[in-house]
Amino acid sequence: MAFKQLKDLIEWITEYHEALENQYGQLANSQEDERIRMALQFLASREHRMAEGMEDFLQDAEDDLMDGWLVDSQEFDPRRITDSLPPCNGCRNIHDVLRNILQSHENLTDTYRLRARLAQNQREAELFEELADNQQAEARLQSRDIGRLEMY
Repeated sequence: MAFKQLKDLIEWITEYHEALENQYGQLANSQEDERIRMALQFLASREHRMAEGMEDFLQDAEDDLMDGWLVDSQEFDPRRITDSLPPCNGCRNIHDVLRNILQSHENLTDTYRLRARLAQNQREAELFEELADNQQAEARLQSRDIGRLEMY
């Protein structure tokens, strides 16, 4: 069990989004299929947006909340972020990409829901419930847009 501050987890989440952005960007560059390349570029841009949003949140958040200590049963070591990413196995078709989207969002949503249950106070619980809701909304948006790409 490790003791970490809430801001450490938010930084890890930011880096998770950045790692997904890099994964999708690299996969996009290696694709011959234009639709798959466009889908992966779209996902990379969304992950970039989400990472920036987390960075902005961290800068604007109240210090007393971010400096709160977590009694952590999860391992969120920045050196192991790539181990946490669901592999896209080449993302050869839209279904591979969609499966990867849903898994990456589910991973973060599960983390947020667990943190909400383990919260030390109501503000922390509300923060993680809101993050979980936002993560699910983003998953729906990305799934919808990838689904549209498949129709064309």
